[in-house]
Amino acid sequence: MNTFFLFISQNFIAVTLLLLSLIALIIYEGRKGGKKLSPSEATRKINKEEALVVDLRPSQEFSSGHIAGSINVQVDKLEQHLTTKRHSKETPVILVCKTGVASKKLGVSLIKAGYLDVNVVSGGMMTWEGNGMPLSK
Repeated sequence: MNTFFLFISQNFIAVTLLLLSLIALIIYEGRKGGKKLSPSEATRKINKEEALVVDLRPSQEFSSGHIAGSINVQVDKLEQHLTTKRHSKETPVILVCKTGVASKKLGVSLIKAGYLDVNVVSGGMMTWEGNGMPLSK
């Protein structure tokens, strides 16, 4: 244990740079796929900015309850759907799936495709329902 502290004291600058790099990497990876929104932030964005809400869950799950005004699009057909419906790339897009994982992955591809305001509901529909937010059927 003494050698560990000796190493840190002798290489303070290198250890500090390593820690700062790790923190920057964690922050960068956390922001990939778009801005993470809580259910209440997503509701505000829907109401004030008329965001397009895209539900990526299978149609059976979508039918059992979804965010009001959302559209159900399968993951592999999202970019095609947005192109054919001529949604502007400036329009805010909110992606939601069951847990938030699929939304994050798809958000990366939408950002690469040029969409400027891509958002993901943090925790997906599980968090939405857990916060007692309303569902449409």
